[in-house]
Amino acid sequence: MKIRWRKPRNFGLKRKALVIFLLFVILPTIGVGVIVQYKYNKVLREQFISSTRRNLDNVTSQLGEQTKMVEDIADYFILSPDMRNFLRSYPPLGNEQKAVYKRNIEDFLTFQLMSKSYIRSIVISGFNGNSIEMGEPFSGDEGVWEREAVARKGGIYWTEGYPLKSSWNGQVRVLSMIRILNSFSEITKPLGMLTIRLDEASIAAQLEKGVLAADYGSVFMVGGAGDLILESVNRLPGGYVPGPSQMHALTTGTNKLAAYTVAGKRYLTMYNQIENSEWKVVVMISEAKMAEEFRGVKIVMLIILTAILVLALTALFGFHYTIIRPILRLKIETGRVAGGDFSARVPIDSQDEIAELNSKFNEMVMTIQQLIEHKYKLELRERESELRLMQNQMDPHFLYNTLDMIRWTARLEQAEQSSQLIEMLSRFFRASVNNGSYQTTLGKEMEFVQAYLYLQQYRLGDKLSYSLHLEPGIEDAVTLKATIQPLVENALKHAWDRSRPVNRIEVKAYTAGDEIRIEVTDNGKGMTADRARAVAAALKPGPSERIAGHGGALHNIHERLSIFFGQEFGLKIIYTSDEGTGIRITLPLQRAEGEGGEDHEQ
Repeated sequence: MKIRWRKPRNFGLKRKALVIFLLFVILPTIGVGVIVQYKYNKVLREQFISSTRRNLDNVTSQLGEQTKMVEDIADYFILSPDMRNFLRSYPPLGNEQKAVYKRNIEDFLTFQLMSKSYIRSIVISGFNGNSIEMGEPFSGDEGVWEREAVARKGGIYWTEGYPLKSSWNGQVRVLSMIRILNSFSEITKPLGMLTIRLDEASIAAQLEKGVLAADYGSVFMVGGAGDLILESVNRLPGGYVPGPSQMHALTTGTNKLAAYTVAGKRYLTMYNQIENSEWKVVVMISEAKMAEEFRGVKIVMLIILTAILVLALTALFGFHYTIIRPILRLKIETGRVAGGDFSARVPIDSQDEIAELNSKFNEMVMTIQQLIEHKYKLELRERESELRLMQNQMDPHFLYNTLDMIRWTARLEQAEQSSQLIEMLSRFFRASVNNGSYQTTLGKEMEFVQAYLYLQQYRLGDKLSYSLHLEPGIEDAVTLKATIQPLVENALKHAWDRSRPVNRIEVKAYTAGDEIRIEVTDNGKGMTADRARAVAAALKPGPSERIAGHGGALHNIHERLSIFFGQEFGLKIIYTSDEGTGIRITLPLQRAEGEGGEDHEQ
């Protein structure tokens, strides 16, 4: 089954810009930022582990040197003639010899104590009863460690940390090296016991300061059998110490690195072997503290990522306001032009290509408006020519009825009434002649309507009643010929209600501000709802479909007035119902300079 991808044709410019920025700027930026932060955190973690391992190597190297120096002291005493003589049983020593040997040994021990601060005391106990004790005086039970040393028969034995009572500092913990000193000539003959006590707190502080920052975890020193030799002051929750199983898993690994969970917290664990010793230094680092170490870097990365996103959003808003918004505004104005509103213009507030496009659009709309007005004027001339022909070819039915009425009036009455009718007919024909001009005054147009209604009243008798009202001072206002009379004619032809005893027609012209309003009302049968909607739609601004009948006449009058005076002027329906119809003509208040067609001589 094939999947067809549809192009986003129905997406607007805003959506497209948002999708483009989202897919090609924002999401890649976030993705790259996340990847960079992940990689950078990984690099920082590796650097932290590498730095910790280097520190661990340095510390174990120092411890190895220190333990080696302590063991060298033990080796020196085995080879030292003064020591062998001081510890011999036969021949017995004199007091003076004993004092000399003792002073030589004490000088050597004093140098060692002063040069090596981690050594707290050195004790030599001869099996011949001679003994030397240098450094801090201690007391306590060390029998278990001494028995272990005796069992080694001259081998070096390192104890784990244990407490002793110091005459200077009270209860302290020490780490001791104990060795049986055998005779150099008779290697299996023991002469005495050497005990070198080291400061456990000093070694632990050396481990912590050399490997870890404060509160980052704990450091342990573990013996060859997995037994704990000493631990740092900063202890893990619950007093946790690495046991034999953990040491076995750690030492059998390939990279000397593992992670363990203690009291719900993860600790990164690594170890290093002390050279020339079975001891191992184990470091357990809190991963939470490691994360705090990288928090500053993460914040900086987040700030950079946020700044990039802010810049991207700023670019999106700038793109919207400088490109998309002007294009959408141009689209709106184009829609107005498509709806027939040629007053649409696009503001030009820059000097870029879009501003140039807007300028060309404005010029194009002006050109289209001029062409349309020219076309409308041509059509107006054609329709006025048709009107002129219609005026020259009056309705024969009306003409016959009028002439017949005049004939019977002349027969029944004397020549006075006939003369008046002929005068009105003559005035009607004279006003209908345009003589090359389509303008007239409002006063003369009202006279034209009066002549028409006078003749119609004689034909219809008491069934027709009319009234004309013209506000004083606007007789010379400019209007177009044949604008009021067709409305009155429509009322007689299409709104006449035979059921009414009297059909009334009223024409009223008055001023409203800078405008002239002419209202033609009747009490006829009105328009149907559909017809009224169609006529009202035809009278709206913009292009519209032509309608037949008297609605078409209303549309023609409105179009002529709108073209001649402007879009805001023309004709509209005030009301229409079973009680009658009201039509209003709105004109600007303009004074006439000269009108044609009124000076025509018969």
